[in-house]
Amino acid sequence: MKKRWWVLACLGLMVVTTTPWLAPAQAPTPAPAEALEEIQFARGELAVARQALITQAMDLTPAEMEAFWPLYREYRRAAAKIGDRIVALLARYAANYENLTDPTADKLVTDFVKVEQARARLKATYLPKFKKVLPAKKVARFYQVENKLDLLILSEMAEQIPLAR
Repeated sequence: MKKRWWVLACLGLMVVTTTPWLAPAQAPTPAPAEALEEIQFARGELAVARQALITQAMDLTPAEMEAFWPLYREYRRAAAKIGDRIVALLARYAANYENLTDPTADKLVTDFVKVEQARARLKATYLPKFKKVLPAKKVARFYQVENKLDLLILSEMAEQIPLAR
């Protein structure tokens, strides 16, 4: 199982790294519409890989599946809205990267912290909902898998996004 986990995770991460506009110094910058199209495609591919990993890791009974998947889809829709904020934040960073001012950098960092707070609130909001439909150990497993996937994606993004200068 571990080998399949990493294969699928790596496939998902490869999709994330197909957004070269995040690293302006490393690749020509595509037009904003093209970059956004690439990001939307990557996010769709990543969602499929994420759901496959969740399916594999959760080992749900039929009754648990019936209750879990609608809630999971609701949770991922809410997470996607936070993802939209991340995409917008990255687009602003990329647009200002060459001539980043202190006020712009301050606004970007402030908005980044707000996004991270929203991500934590989302997890906290859905915890009791997941506890209603799954045993505590399976909820813990779900949050572990989600956390690992988020960290892999964030790590890959951090590697691709150049530091402010």
